[in-house]
Amino acid sequence: MPPSATLDVQDILSWLMREGPRLASPAALLERYSAKLREAGLQVDRSTLGAPILHPVARSSFVFWELETGSEQRWFIYSPEQLKLLEASPIQRIYTQGEATSLRLDLPEERGRFPIGEDLWSEDYHQYEALPLEFSDGTFKVLTLATKSPAGFDNGQLDLVRTTLPALTLVFEGHIARNTAKTLMETYVGTRAGLRVLNGEIARGDGSPIDAVIWFSDLRGFTSLAQSRSEADLLQLLNSYFGAVTDAIEAQSGEVLKFIGDAVLAIFPFDGDLHSAVHRAETAALQLLQSAPLERGLSFGVALHPGRVFYGNIGGGTRLDFTVIGASVNLASRIESLCALLDHPLLASADFVNASSLTWLSKGRHRLKGVAEPVEVFAPVQPTLQTAT
Repeated sequence: MPPSATLDVQDILSWLMREGPRLASPAALLERYSAKLREAGLQVDRSTLGAPILHPVARSSFVFWELETGSEQRWFIYSPEQLKLLEASPIQRIYTQGEATSLRLDLPEERGRFPIGEDLWSEDYHQYEALPLEFSDGTFKVLTLATKSPAGFDNGQLDLVRTTLPALTLVFEGHIARNTAKTLMETYVGTRAGLRVLNGEIARGDGSPIDAVIWFSDLRGFTSLAQSRSEADLLQLLNSYFGAVTDAIEAQSGEVLKFIGDAVLAIFPFDGDLHSAVHRAETAALQLLQSAPLERGLSFGVALHPGRVFYGNIGGGTRLDFTVIGASVNLASRIESLCALLDHPLLASADFVNASSLTWLSKGRHRLKGVAEPVEVFAPVQPTLQTAT
């Protein structure tokens, strides 16, 4: 490389190691890296950074940058159509074999090798490079670069890029590790709880008291149904039902903490604004009553109750659970057990009803296991429950 190119390489390497890890996201990393390449004389008009990921929905994540529009996050989800696109792309060859691809798009035989070649040519791109980034675990991720310059990239420019790849890989791997940890925490622990764990609340007993509306719901008739259905059918049924519950809760900024068999424990935290939390919780419950996918013979109950709970780690030794505990959680669970007895899908405590703007009817005072005094419970006036057909 000429002396000027050597200086450009050193500038990019220094920037990557000094600033790259501090950037907010892979999208920011790609945008600044592409700008650095342009400063070094490469007419980069489009670039991507991609990686297979651990995610409950997506198979692969990549960030996309274009000179005119900037950067954005994109996903390959688990769908036959997108998987087919991925398998027919140079990216899949990198993921599985670490094999780079170079396409001169102004040559028909070159751009015809992959569907993306014709797509890029139709957008006035002249050269496309897909380069492997080998992570420390031996897996391959990908950097792509494309230019609209008729001259393409020359060998010296591509050598400059390749010289910076180990540093770019190291920084990108750090970003992917952080994103993976965040995704796993959100998936298995919950958005708020996962963030608290990542921020250091990991020891047994770590946590704090919070105010929240507690949601406890349970599916009925599932045990009987399980006697006559295959495991695959039961899994599909549960996932469909839990999907509806989760969607209803998360749409109202609630957080599902755990699935307990066919029961669900969730919270709607609040800091002084009880009325808002009550409104969000009852909105989610009424939405579920309208949309829950139920088969004949199945029903469910939902109980809502506000109170102070401990929100944090409990467990034994190195096996912990980030959850909520306290008398308010126990009371919500006991109220839910009355849903079947009173033949009503939604019940709430007096404390909840007092902060609600809906009309509720008393269903009497009832003795509950583990609760010293009888508890009055309420049902909303004429909730409509979707019935199975």
